[in-house]
Amino acid sequence: MNKALITIALAAIGLTLAATACSDDPTYSVVPTFDAITCQPDMPSPGDSITITAHQSVHGKLIYSATYKWSITYFDNEAQRDTTVRMQRETVYDADGGDIDPQIGFRIPADTPSKSLIVTINASYGLSAQTEMGQIFGQAIKTATLAIK
Repeated sequence: MNKALITIALAAIGLTLAATACSDDPTYSVVPTFDAITCQPDMPSPGDSITITAHQSVHGKLIYSATYKWSITYFDNEAQRDTTVRMQRETVYDADGGDIDPQIGFRIPADTPSKSLIVTINASYGLSAQTEMGQIFGQAIKTATLAIK
């Protein structure tokens, strides 16, 4: 009887260990990627205030921080040269809604003769876990040319 009880107890312990063992599918951070940059309104004029959005084709996972560095280049009529405006935003990616595409507001100078804006987003991410490739940080960059009337 004792041998049967020991066998049953060992079998129960074995099943418990098997059920609570680590998964073969580890958890990894996923770095977002951007597929497009757009603005609203679609075809702005000089002097318009616009909202620029970087659309994520892959949303991130297990990211604790995101730093978005934006640069917007246009022809500055007063300076008679290209001018680049730089802006930076920081966020807690997962807590602040990582499924929301990053945006920034910008007012196009009223006197610019430019027919386009060159917009770049350079995103740096602090990861909560490593990626499948073993990375502990992530980065995504996207550049687009947006038309102006």
